[in-house]
Amino acid sequence: MACKGPLSGYRILDMTQFESGTVCTETLAWFGAEVLKVERPVKGELGRYTQAEPGIDSYGFLVMNMNKKSITCNAKAPEGLALLKKLVAKCDVIVENMGPGSMDRLGLTYEACKEINPLIIYASLKGFAQDGPYRDYPAFDPIATHTGVLVSVTGLPDQPIKAGISVADSGTGTALAMSIIAALLQREREGIGQRVDIAMQDFMIGLSRSQWEPYYANGRPNRRVGNGMPLEDVAPSNTYPCKPFGPNDYVHIYCSRHPGSRQWDELCDVIGRPDLKQDVCPEMATPHERYLHREICDAAITEWLKDYDKFTAMDILAKADIPAGAILDCDDITNDPQYYERGMMVEIDHPQRGKVKLPGFAPRLSENRIEYEASPALGGSNEEIYGGLLGLSAGELAELKEKKVI
Repeated sequence: MACKGPLSGYRILDMTQFESGTVCTETLAWFGAEVLKVERPVKGELGRYTQAEPGIDSYGFLVMNMNKKSITCNAKAPEGLALLKKLVAKCDVIVENMGPGSMDRLGLTYEACKEINPLIIYASLKGFAQDGPYRDYPAFDPIATHTGVLVSVTGLPDQPIKAGISVADSGTGTALAMSIIAALLQREREGIGQRVDIAMQDFMIGLSRSQWEPYYANGRPNRRVGNGMPLEDVAPSNTYPCKPFGPNDYVHIYCSRHPGSRQWDELCDVIGRPDLKQDVCPEMATPHERYLHREICDAAITEWLKDYDKFTAMDILAKADIPAGAILDCDDITNDPQYYERGMMVEIDHPQRGKVKLPGFAPRLSENRIEYEASPALGGSNEEIYGGLLGLSAGELAELKEKKVI
């Protein structure tokens, strides 16, 4: 008998859009919670459709909204607000990542929801802290990574470069899901509801905690060093080209910065350059000396790599206990069976898109197995939730639909 999931029995009112909030509620859905995604009638949430393909669920929507139910509601209409308040009474958690002040204008503040349901967990995800001076500033992922340390240490010395993936969006969403689960646990123990707030900038500051070590050690913020080791000038620490020399045909190689490490000598054995070992070549005697003479170090590695593709190079080096990682892109991951065998990649069947391969959930729980479901059709659960959960009649549902409330 399949386990229903550790959050089975909890109901989430999902008022999220785009990535950060949707990642949070998808995580809760994967853990077994019943997630009711509230969307605009006809249009859906802002990330559901694109201008290029109106009326067809975007791939971005598919990957962020698995295992959820969709209900439509015009929250700005009095009848729509009344429906949402009835749902607040029947939900354990409400999650929102709307723009600053949006929930207040709708009349769905924490205080209003707490009055309806004293045990509600009211979770908000914003760009900036709601009790800070930036609280009214709009924000997306790159704003959070720029204001949250990451970009200050990413890129080339004279060129800051933002991360290529949405670290702040998905990372903050995952952290919020963890915080909601903690709040539910506390509710079980102490019988209290509470408000849970998280800001993307604050999450990024916390994610960057390792940067404070060099900050205090050197008396200044850390430097941008490209693919080098940011904590110390050592070598090798670089990303090197491999055959067939395409845009992602690279492998990163890093040997420990600790002087006693034998990783450099082991690398010399692999690449056939025993003449560059620490006790043979003075220029390679320590990690810092190798940095000062990194043109020698890098040239030897590059010469060896020209005969290997990135997968083979990573395999050879890693088996010799040398830290090495190939650049793996979406195509590499999507077409590698290992990720499906262990459930990191999954194939879902979407009514519009057909079979689609998408990333699954990274954590593993020995007593739980996620049954992945495609993202929901717009309003696909209206009858189930409004009729079954709230008890509205078919006539009432028809009237609300005619008024474009749902």
